Amino acid sequence: MRFPSLFRLPRHQQFRIQPRYYDPVKEEIKERTERIKEQMGGKPDGNYQPSKINFKRKTKSAPATSMIQLAIASLLGLMVLGWLQFGNEVFYYILWIILPVYLIYRLKSLRRRK
Repeated sequence: MRFPSLFRLPRHQQFRIQPRYYDPVKEEIKERTERIKEQMGGKPDGNYQPSKINFKRKTKSAPATSMIQLAIASLLGLMVLGWLQFGNEVFYYILWIILPVYLIYRLKSLRRRK
């Protein structure tokens, strides 16, 4: 028997397994494909071999993205150092440098589309 207390004591924890994910639609699709395989003459024991679809993504952009990230980080670092050295005027100089480069890049991309 326990006496009433002002402090709440922790109770023992129970182990409960809950399934992470269950997809009833997937189960229904699997059952329907088995029925269709049987109707087409194939047997569900492995004689019927459907065509395989490759859903893997081909990603070769990892080195390119790391270079872009490095360029952005170095640009931001140079901006901070310039701001510490020259003050707010550095942003005007950067704008005058970046704006023509951006416009040239845009014009080249528009010429390629034509």
